[in-house]
Amino acid sequence: MAKNSAFMYINMAIRMLVGLYTTRVILQALGAEDFGIYNVVGGFVAMFSFISTTMSSASMRFFAYEIGRGDLKKLNDYFNQTILCYLLLVALLYVVFESFGIWFVNNKLVIPDNRMHAANWIFQFAILTFAFHMMEVPFSAMAVAKEKMVTYAIVGLIDAFLKLGIVFVLLHLNGDKLIIYAIMLTVISMCNFLFYVIFCRVKFKEETRVKLFFNKGMFKEIVSYSGWSLFWTLANVARSQGINIVLNMFFTPVVNAARGVAYQINSAVNQFVTSFYQAVRPQVTKLSAQHEYNKMKHLVYSSSVISFCLVMLVAIPILIKTPYILSLWLKEVPEYTAVFTRLVIVVAMIDTLGHPLTTAVCSTGKIKWFHIVTGSLLLLTLPIGYLLLKMGMEPNVVFIVSIIMSSCAQISRMVFMHSMFGFEIKEYCMKVLLKVALILVVTYGLTRMVSYWLDDSFLTLVLVCVVSWVCTLVLCFYVGLSKNARMAAKHYVLKIVRKKSK
Repeated sequence: MAKNSAFMYINMAIRMLVGLYTTRVILQALGAEDFGIYNVVGGFVAMFSFISTTMSSASMRFFAYEIGRGDLKKLNDYFNQTILCYLLLVALLYVVFESFGIWFVNNKLVIPDNRMHAANWIFQFAILTFAFHMMEVPFSAMAVAKEKMVTYAIVGLIDAFLKLGIVFVLLHLNGDKLIIYAIMLTVISMCNFLFYVIFCRVKFKEETRVKLFFNKGMFKEIVSYSGWSLFWTLANVARSQGINIVLNMFFTPVVNAARGVAYQINSAVNQFVTSFYQAVRPQVTKLSAQHEYNKMKHLVYSSSVISFCLVMLVAIPILIKTPYILSLWLKEVPEYTAVFTRLVIVVAMIDTLGHPLTTAVCSTGKIKWFHIVTGSLLLLTLPIGYLLLKMGMEPNVVFIVSIIMSSCAQISRMVFMHSMFGFEIKEYCMKVLLKVALILVVTYGLTRMVSYWLDDSFLTLVLVCVVSWVCTLVLCFYVGLSKNARMAAKHYVLKIVRKKSK
């Protein structure tokens, strides 16, 4: 699990850097106008990517659960029902895209007349890219459920470098570069799909044997699970985008710009914990399937502390040096950006503690009321925030409400864990919340003290990062981890050192 987490982290960091550089080069290759056209047309299709994300999570849960039970026949049955679900979903979305989508692109999007032909070609290739990505998900989800994170990470890296490579090729090509770029992205998506199909057929031949049939019970179970997961995903999206709309109703676009910058930073922070928890989720689900609830509980506790500390590695320096970091990153920093950023990071830190509990609850498959309650609590941010802004309060009150509702959602997760697994809330508070609170207070206090006595400079920022990282890692090891976990970590490190010294 540690090895898988490390590979996922390296994958995330490299892909982030390559992605940032790719954006810079593609802007040079296509020009501002064509780059904007691709983003708006391709973005219309990409907007539905949250569906594949939700379905991927659902697929991984069913696969990991049956792997934990050791029932390969049922695993293969779920695999085939998942493929059937995806085929039907792709067919439905294809009809939507080719009817409403084409009308929307040609009648509602603002595209120069001389580029409308290219825009329609982009739209068609964007649909193909989306279809290949959707059909890849059952196979990539199987790889994740089987904990082949190294392969998953390598494919992600190759994908990122291929996208960078085609951009450099575009610089030296003639013709309509916008259409060529769309074609190349479709080819990459097709290659990813074919790789996962071949990889799974070679490594997991029995589990991924395709024999399409309809099983009403399984199909209904997958659709129900995905549907309630989709409700929770939409609740998160609605909270994020809804805050933007609510702010726009009371303030100038400058406030929306500040919110946009804050959420970009929030997205980067969340990627750290997502990379770690991608490696943990299959283990939690398998332990649940084996009814090893005591082991699962300890894994949930330890992964909660570790994921919180991983977020702290990024969050603490940003919280302390927000104005300086923003001034380095942006030429002009919109008003309220610093306070929004700090408040959004607090929300992210609270939500981080929810991932392990959510995975444990969802591993049972009984998620209807869990997602209704937690999703509804998150959605309450909007009406409450609206009423407070209507009363004349400052825009940051919306984010304070978001912090409160995220805390309420976390409490609800604890209650569901108690009702489903006999989970002791007092024990969770002592072994998770008290530990992370101690690590946070000590790390923040020491780092803040260092920052207070020094002027704003890049060297000070580096020193703040080093102090916060050292404090977080040391405290996480000696305070956050149990005695057995510390012994296992020491044994793992010594094992690596011995291998290197030979």
